[in-house]
Amino acid sequence: MTAARGRPRSIIIVLVAAGALSVPAHARTLDRRAAIRMALGQNPQIAAARAEEAALVAQGKQVDATRMPNVTLDAGVGPALVASLVPGTAVQSVQEQYGNYRWSDLSTVWIGELRIVQPLYTFGKIALRAESATHGLHAREAQTRMQKADVAFVVAQIYEGYLYARDAERFFLEIDHWFDSTLQTTQEKLARNMAGVRERDVLRLQSAQGLMAMGLHQARAGLAQARAGLIAYLGLPADETLAFVEDELMPVGQIPDEFSTMVRQADEKRPELLALREGQQALLALGRAEAAGWWPNFFLMGFLSVAYTPGRDWVQSRFIVDPLNHFAPGALLGLHWELQGNLAGARAAEQRAHADVLDHMGQWATAGIPAEVRKAYEDVMRARKDVDAGLVAVKKARQWMVQASADYGVGLLDVREVSDAVDAYFTLRMAILKARYDHNVAMASLSKATGTLDSGGDLFYLAPPAAQSTNRGTTK
Repeated sequence: MTAARGRPRSIIIVLVAAGALSVPAHARTLDRRAAIRMALGQNPQIAAARAEEAALVAQGKQVDATRMPNVTLDAGVGPALVASLVPGTAVQSVQEQYGNYRWSDLSTVWIGELRIVQPLYTFGKIALRAESATHGLHAREAQTRMQKADVAFVVAQIYEGYLYARDAERFFLEIDHWFDSTLQTTQEKLARNMAGVRERDVLRLQSAQGLMAMGLHQARAGLAQARAGLIAYLGLPADETLAFVEDELMPVGQIPDEFSTMVRQADEKRPELLALREGQQALLALGRAEAAGWWPNFFLMGFLSVAYTPGRDWVQSRFIVDPLNHFAPGALLGLHWELQGNLAGARAAEQRAHADVLDHMGQWATAGIPAEVRKAYEDVMRARKDVDAGLVAVKKARQWMVQASADYGVGLLDVREVSDAVDAYFTLRMAILKARYDHNVAMASLSKATGTLDSGGDLFYLAPPAAQSTNRGTTK
């Protein structure tokens, strides 16, 4: 069984879930589309990405708020001195300012100041920041799509891994049953001292049976791992019973006839490209807003200052305002100009440099995405060919195994011929399982590479439901 040692080791790497074959009435039934839809609807990673979008929306509203009047109100109460004017004057008091006053000279002052400043023209500082916030929100929405695609791809790997391990478990049980029968026959022949049967034949079968037991352990461990993965990504209770529509791991999905169609679809739908373009535009707009810092802000301001102290006479003069007893309204048109070296230019240059970073990354993404699509496409086609070739070969290997077993049963062959046939059959069956798993994961990768995995499209991995099996399996 030397080839058995070379069987696909990925069975202990893929994520898969725990299984039985009956479907309880209360089981939650899943197919590929339902699993991904559930994950995209509630996964905390996606919820966190949407929260980032909400933060960008709030930032945009902050920019919009700067267009509105800036209202400042200061109010307070404190101690003040009473004061009486000299009769016939408006600017002289009969009391000294601080000397020789009594506690009875103290009163209370209420002071309030109101300022309303309305921006009129800022040379684009507000409008450009609003434009930057809009592009930033679009970039953040594209990043949310990227997160959704990542989650969907992981769920696809887990789902296909479950089917892979479940089929592997069934196959290991099938082979183990065959080994039990063959081992029993060999031990009986050895007990009767039949010619051509040696102790090493029993050892050979027992060793292979131990190898099958190890594979079965790996498959069942993988089943438990993937069930935990699905529970986590789908946000299900830990004791949830899961039923799966697919009774067997089979290749799924559709591919357009033209490779150029997939590349064009990727250019139009990949969220990474949209995020880079929108992010670059956001930074360029912010750079222009920073450069506008060279120019002043024009504004209209209205103000009102009021103070009232009981026991304090009003000063009836246009030249003197008593800070503790007055009413002073006003309005003015003004500008605010603040410069500090080349600070505005340096800030603008910083944002333009950040935009250049995204521009270069966008160029690399544009060049690399067709290669990513090509890799996924070739993985799909290679796996599809492997499945087709393996199905032909496994039929011949099974015929070989059946004939060898029959001849061994009547004493025409030794156990090595049977072992070689089982070795070939086992290797081909496992290779087909691995090729089917690789095919479906590559389909999910192709769907992600073309920007369609998060949108529920019918091409590639998420094929139309009518094209998929309706048989059922289950796990808990």
